[in-house]
Order: sequence, then structure tokens, then C-alpha cells
Amino acid sequence: MAGCCSGTACGIGRCFSHFSRRYVRRYERRGLEATQRQLVSGLLAAGLEGRSLLEIGCGVGYLHQYLLARGAATAVGVDLADAMLSEAQALAERQGLAGRVRYVAGDFRLMASELDAADITVLDKVVCCYPDAAGLLAATIGRTRQSCALTFPRGHWANRAASRLGAGLFRVIGSAYRPFVHDPAMIDRCLREAGFERIFEARTLVWLTRVYRRAPAAAPAAA
Repeated sequence: MAGCCSGTACGIGRCFSHFSRRYVRRYERRGLEATQRQLVSGLLAAGLEGRSLLEIGCGVGYLHQYLLARGAATAVGVDLADAMLSEAQALAERQGLAGRVRYVAGDFRLMASELDAADITVLDKVVCCYPDAAGLLAATIGRTRQSCALTFPRGHWANRAASRLGAGLFRVIGSAYRPFVHDPAMIDRCLREAGFERIFEARTLVWLTRVYRRAPAAAPAAA
């Protein structure tokens, strides 16, 4: 699966690989970010105990490992950057969690059908890395049995201006990576039309965190 990667996605992987060790050091010094603490609160409210996790764009893995330590049963982490997954595996081993996690390299949107569905899917600051947010969300919904948790940029003008500036800078340095600010209403609509209801929302100046739960009348995703 490691070769399953579109041109834009491979650009994302190369960009973030350079920061893998820095992310681990930051977590070891400071713990979870404010938005991640919000996300954890939402997932605890949705029901975490004994659940399986699928984290898309898992980076160095500390978020789903934190959730494993607080009641989740197992986790699969998917990321485009091999360097991120190497750090995630090492961090899991140091915490005694290696037997409960599995890591897969590649573009989740292209390989989703090859992965088992999970009770909970997590996309922490991942939607903003994909040009095709609707396609990513559709693939995520198809692998979600119970709840989906997301953190993504708020849709205000300052975030959109920063995204355009960032895209220009990455273009200048020759990187294929581009940041995006997708319409929060579109994200909400994709999940609601698939039978999910929003049960949690929190925000910072830049980020919006939401947790959705599959409504009782909706059929669960196939494994």
C-alpha cells in the first residue's frame, strides 16, 4: 500500500516527513494541543470505551495512542509520510501499545476500500490538506461505524487569506503541498446526508472541532 499515492498526496507526505521528529519532541514537552483536547472531550462524550479507532493522517500517532490509554481498544493509523509512521511505531512501543496499533502508509482516499471499518474515525487537521474534501469525507464515511471526529480551519477571511499566502509560498519553494480552507457548511452537509448527527462542537480562533455520531436510523458501514 505504500505506493498508493497521488501526485498531490505524495507532495503532502514529503512536506510533513521533514517535521516528524519535531512533532514527537513537541508532544513530549507539551502534551496535546488545545484543539486535540477539545477533540478528546467530544469523543469521550460520544463513547470511547472498547471502541476501535481509525486515524486518517495520523502523523506521529500520539493522538490515537492517547485515546488508547483512555479506553479505546485498538487503532489503525494511516499517513502519507513513512517518517511519521516510523516515529509513531517507536512511540507506541515506548508506551507499551505496539500490540494494539497498526500503521499503514499511503493515500487513505485511494485505499479506503482495503481497510476495515472502525467504530471511530479521526481526521485531526487533515481535511485542510486535501483538495478533494468531499471525496475524502465520502471515503471516511464508508469506513465509519459509529462516530467521526474532525478538526479543520474555520471558514473566516483570515484563514482563507493565510491559506492563499501559504499556497503561494509552497509554490515558490517547489512543493506540491497546498493548504485549503473548505466550507464548514459543506463538511457538515456531507456528514448529515450520510446519516450522521453533530453531537459536539468547539472552536479556537483558527480551528473548528466537531464530532458526529451515526444516527440510530442509519445502517452501519460494512466491515
